Amino acid sequence: MSTLVLADPRGVYLAGLGWVLREAGHSVVADCHRTIDVLPHVERHRPDIAIIGLDIADPQTATLSFRLRASNSALGIIFILQPKSEFDVEDIRELDADGLLLDGVSHRCLVECVRAVGASRKWIDHNILQQLVTPRAPHHSARTLTGREAEVASLVTRGLRNKSIANQLHVSEGTVKMHLHHVYEKLHLGSRAELAWATLGEAADHLGTGHKSGL
Repeated sequence: MSTLVLADPRGVYLAGLGWVLREAGHSVVADCHRTIDVLPHVERHRPDIAIIGLDIADPQTATLSFRLRASNSALGIIFILQPKSEFDVEDIRELDADGLLLDGVSHRCLVECVRAVGASRKWIDHNILQQLVTPRAPHHSARTLTGREAEVASLVTRGLRNKSIANQLHVSEGTVKMHLHHVYEKLHLGSRAELAWATLGEAADHLGTGHKSGL
């Protein structure tokens, strides 16, 4: 189980985060209502992970990960993004986070993200992935991923192979390959590594580089 510092300006939401994570067995050593207060708590408590709700448009966001890692290089960083925020791949890369969640995430996904980051793995909410790859221009709507395609793509970026994805989604490997084929076609990608690069960048280091034909 991990030690955590939490931050979110909404008191009730912050309390809810703390309750869910404590129920999952994690230790919340500090919670903050202001992002600026996270750094002193990270320096003092040396937690495993910091979970921070933020507005991606806030100018301080760009350097937040750098400042936190300068204080504790082993720190895992999870950001919870506001659902109405507009962001692209470059914005996500600049965050330099280990985990990314969209506001309103389910309890299960929150706990799964913390578990993954605690094990030094990358994790991204498939709803963020959907927002990243959904073109804003209406005449490109045919390229929009379905919910299941986005879910499969998200699991691929976390390093899961087709068999594991099939088991998790309770479908056949053939169905996973079909969804992944559609993802590659819609996004004009050729491999799992390219898919990871298009979302979290660094996660590509942990994935296979099989070609499109091998799905």
